[in-house]
Amino acid sequence: MSILETTIETKACEYAKSLGITAKKLFLASERSWPDRTFLYRGHVMFIEFKQLKEKAEPLQQYTINLLRQNGFVVYICDNLAQSKVLIKEWREYVDNHQ
Repeated sequence: MSILETTIETKACEYAKSLGITAKKLFLASERSWPDRTFLYRGHVMFIEFKQLKEKAEPLQQYTINLLRQNGFVVYICDNLAQSKVLIKEWREYVDNHQ
């Protein structure tokens, strides 16, 4: 049985918090396609769109993700907890090493 998207998201945010990273859920009234979580750490921003195992981003979500990436933001799509933890940890290490 696949883990629910909300469970992956919640546990990933708890992990980020344990690393000193702030995770926020942004609610934009006119933007339903915004990534699920915004991660903030030492002046840097990363976005993650969480999905259940093997799910893909919807077309409008993928459009927004591509737009954010084209503007220089780090954006990932994660469909499992282990993957999200690796990405969060590696992003934090990158930020720490490029300050």
